Amino acid sequence: MDETVAEFIRRTILKIPMNEMMTILKAWDFLSENQLQTINFRQRKECLVQDLVGLCEEKSASVNDAALLDIIYTQVHRHQKVWDVFQMSKEPDEDVDLFDMEQFKRSFKKILQRALKNALTVASKHHQIVKMDLRS
Repeated sequence: MDETVAEFIRRTILKIPMNEMMTILKAWDFLSENQLQTINFRQRKECLVQDLVGLCEEKSASVNDAALLDIIYTQVHRHQKVWDVFQMSKEPDEDVDLFDMEQFKRSFKKILQRALKNALTVASKHHQIVKMDLRS
C-alpha cells in the first residue's frame, strides 16, 4: 500500500468519533468481520488507528478504498462538509471548451479600439496645446 493512501486512511479514521467507529468501518466493508474483531476498540485512538492502517496494508488498500471510507464518513457527517457537484456535459472522447477564443478575440478587439481611441484623443489634445503654445 502506498504511503499516501496509508496517511489518507489514517487521517480519515482519526476524524471518526469512537462511538461511530465500528458502524462506519462495517459500512466501509473493506475489512472483514473477523479482522474487526481482532481490534481492541477500547485502546487509545492513535493505537487503534495504527492497528487499522496495518490491516489495510495487509489487504493492500487502494486510493479508491481510502476514498470510499472518506465518502462514507462524509455521508454520515454531511453537515460538516460542503459538497460541490459537477455534471460532465461532454462525452469522454470529446474536446472540452475551456476557453472561447472567438469571444476573447471580440472582447480584446473592443478593448484595443477603446485604448487606441483614448490614446489618439490624448495625443490630439497634446498636439493642440503645443500648437497654441507656439502661437503665443
